[in-house]
Formats: sequence, structure tokens, C-alpha cells
Amino acid sequence: MLLWDWLVKLSVYLHIYPEKASSTIVFVGGYTGNAPTDSKGIYAFLLDETKSTLTPLGLSVETSNPSYILVHPSHKYLYAVNEQDDGTVTAFKIDSTKPGRLTVINQQSSRGAGPCYLSTNKAGDYIFVANYNNGTVAVLPINMNDGSVKTFTGFDQQTGSSVDPDRQTSAHAHCILLDKHEQFALSADLGSDQIYHYKFFSNNGSLLRTSITKAGRPGDGPRHLVFNSNQKFVYVINELKSEITVFTYFPLMQSIQTMSTLPTNFTGMNTGAEIAFHPTNEKYLYASNRGHDSIAVFSVDSNTGYLTLIQHINVQGRTPRDFNITPNGKFLVVANQDSNNLVLFTIDETTGKLTATGSSVEVSKPTCVDYLV
Repeated sequence: MLLWDWLVKLSVYLHIYPEKASSTIVFVGGYTGNAPTDSKGIYAFLLDETKSTLTPLGLSVETSNPSYILVHPSHKYLYAVNEQDDGTVTAFKIDSTKPGRLTVINQQSSRGAGPCYLSTNKAGDYIFVANYNNGTVAVLPINMNDGSVKTFTGFDQQTGSSVDPDRQTSAHAHCILLDKHEQFALSADLGSDQIYHYKFFSNNGSLLRTSITKAGRPGDGPRHLVFNSNQKFVYVINELKSEITVFTYFPLMQSIQTMSTLPTNFTGMNTGAEIAFHPTNEKYLYASNRGHDSIAVFSVDSNTGYLTLIQHINVQGRTPRDFNITPNGKFLVVANQDSNNLVLFTIDETTGKLTATGSSVEVSKPTCVDYLV
């Protein structure tokens, strides 16, 4: 009888106080404007993983053209580029009492024009920025006590040009990312079809250029890159050719495979944009197509590094400038810049394939997505 009473009470408790739904804050950056419907800064959304839905939380903070955003490893701060001629990086404190709200900490020069990419080291005491317009990269220290960014400690001016008369007349740094051991960094220069190699000195935050690797082919326009965990391979998405080039990394960076991100029967205009591994198993690689308006999904051979195409899925919008996968590997959110919407997909962790959830929310000119778990 006592056991029965306990079970009844437990049943009532679970009915009244159900288990809290698993939720994640989704921060979104984009291009701002003065019209009433234009973006005013960074916005937040609630991702309910139980219901597979996105719900708007409103404007997190006003700031100009935060086209690339990054949550700090501590989850206490968020950083954004301000993509303008006098480029800046702005630091924000994440409000722990009001979900999705941000407050400005400070701002520093990005040491270039048109900053478009951010990354940090694992400890989070340095932030790396790529400036597209004039082809520079810089390192800014982070004050670990309050999250503020300090003046630059590392800098390099990239140079060169390539074959595309519209996009490759000068250097255009599009990303900079430390490798897994954090002793070296790579930067993709879309303008010169080159990958720059840097030695990173964590004791003082400086960069030393060590070598340059040519892109797979002239006119590729390398945009973003990712390392696999064992650092055998580097995967570069080529914006202008809509391809992924697979490189060996150590001891010599050399191309071993080139894969189109497009279906063989597609003949329209397209540019490649984002690239990302599945975060929990690295068995799958994802890439976005602006024009075909799709996510391409590839399986990855961990021994050879080779890719095999397994899926194209429509993004239910136009111009998927960015996407990001939740840290648990279960969801993918796409930012469709020209249709002004975010779209939520689930990921089958066994096959790597995406399925649309039917959840889509409006936001003006979204260009970057990051998560606070």
C-alpha cells in the first residue's frame, strides 16, 4: 500500500511539474539599416529541442552590421564584428538573468576594413579577426576578468590577386582559425587564391607568417576552412567555384580531392558560403550553397579524408550565408540572408541527413548564427 501511495504521488508530481524542456539560445547577427523593418543589431531566439521550434526573444542589443558573431568559450560574453570601412570588434556581456539580452562592454579596432570572421583559442584569451576589404588579419587579447577586448597584439597584411576580374583584384582575408594544437593558424584569402600559414605565440599574442599554400585551382576563391580532429586534413570551401578542396595538413599541405557542392545538373549562378563538421562524430561535413539555396551533406572517410555526397536539401529561403549546428549535433539552423528568415532542421546522427522541422522565423538579413547552451 505504501508503494502504491508513492507511485500515485510521483505520477501527480510529474504531471504538475514536468521535466524542463531542453532549450538553447540562438543568437543571430546580420546587416543593419534605417528602415523600420531593417535589423538593428543582434537578435535572440529560443530553440526548444523537445518541440523542434524556434521562438523569437527580440532584439538583444543594438549594434551596426554585426555580420559575424561568436559566443566566448566561457559562455559569459559574445563578440561581434562591425562590418564597415573602419572595422571594429565589439564585446558584449551575456545577461544571465534576462535570456538573450546583451550589454556592451567595449569596442576595439579590427585593424582593417570590412571585418567578416572571428575565432578564439580554447582558453578564450585571444580573438582572431579577418578583414575582407583590405586583406588583413589581427589578434586581439581578451581580458578574462571582464570580457573586454584590448588593442591588437598580432597583425598581417595579405597581398596578391588572381584570375577573377571582379572579385580577385586584391587580397580579401575571409577567415583565420587556429589548428587543434593552437600553435599555428590558417587564413583563407579569397582574393589571391591562397591559404596563409601563421605561427601563433600565445605568450604575447603575436603572429608570424611562415608559408603560403596555393588554392587547388586559380579562381577557387577560398572562403572558410575547418580542421578534422586528428589534424590530418583541412577542408576548404571555395566561394567562387562552389567546391570543397580537401588538403592534407601535416607535414605538407597538399590538395588530394575536390568536390562540387552542387548537383551535376545545376547550371545557375552559385557561390559557396559556410562549411562545418558534425560536432560529435565528424562523420559528416555540411556546406551551404547561395544560388542553388541548399545545404550539401557529405560523408567523411576518416582514414583517407575523402568526401562522398549523400544529400542536397533546400533551405526554404534564399542565400544561406551561414548555418550552425548545435553542440549536441541534433539541430542545424540556417540563416537565409535574402529571404530574411531562419530555418530549423534536425540531423539524423546515424545517416547525417537533414530533415526540415517546419519551424521558420523572420529576421532581417541574417548572416551568422551562434548558440548559448
